[in-house]
Amino acid sequence: MKEIPFSLAISGVVKVYEESIVITVNRTETVVRVELETKSRGRISFGEGRNMFDSVLEAAMAIVSESGANRFTAAELYHKALERYPDLKRNSFAGHVIASAPDHPSHQHFGVKRDYFSYRRNGWYRLNARYIQEETGSLGTTLHGR
Repeated sequence: MKEIPFSLAISGVVKVYEESIVITVNRTETVVRVELETKSRGRISFGEGRNMFDSVLEAAMAIVSESGANRFTAAELYHKALERYPDLKRNSFAGHVIASAPDHPSHQHFGVKRDYFSYRRNGWYRLNARYIQEETGSLGTTLHGR
């Protein structure tokens, strides 16, 4: 048997879609179906254009709306946010709560800050007035504020 070395010129394109990968080599096309992995990879996805600060505010607004009282702890916020984001890390969330309360003693240690809450000592927070939802009759709810 004799071996004859040779080479081929190949051009191709790989297209990645949500549920498939299409590989085109010269004029031949192959489609590979991809099953999305449901296991957590350690990062939480809050959705397009959303971040953890959004989940902190969302949890606070839900607590105030459901209880009718504008008083809550960081632990209550965390447990409310866990209902929607089960892979939420407690320490990260707690840091975002502190960064959302300008009058918290540790607020100064955070680079990215918000003004969602007022810190009321001994671990209690209040949602600032402009983030409290008001009932507007049959039209649903609207944000109160400027």
